[in-house]
Amino acid sequence: MLHSLEKFTKKYVVFNAVELFTLASLFKPISFNENDFVIKKSEPVSNIYFLDSGVLKSYIENNNKMFSVKFYFSPIFFSDLNAVINRKETTRNFVTVKKANIFMANFEDIIRLNENSEKHKRFFKMIFGDDYMFNSNFIM
Repeated sequence: MLHSLEKFTKKYVVFNAVELFTLASLFKPISFNENDFVIKKSEPVSNIYFLDSGVLKSYIENNNKMFSVKFYFSPIFFSDLNAVINRKETTRNFVTVKKANIFMANFEDIIRLNENSEKHKRFFKMIFGDDYMFNSNFIM
């Protein structure tokens, strides 16, 4: 994970070895096969995920049809941040397109890290963009 995490993060912020390891230590590995749900519609979401390898898609389902399909290619962070921040159930499904190695961290742990590190805080604001910024009163 460290190699792909560093590859992804350096597009935004250059972490030293300790900062990168501190971030990586929050994440626990999970393996998924093709067509496995990582996050399922109507479930509460409290985690942030890092796609280390594989491909993932997210979508909204209505009347057995997929809408707002988005594909994620490793390495990348993902989650339904709106559901995480507002502590509600997700309206999206996140499903592996092919076998994937994913790392999961509790969002509260990310918040604690950001409280102690301006660099990590800036990084998460950059990667999650508007959702993170508009809800910054909740998470900061």
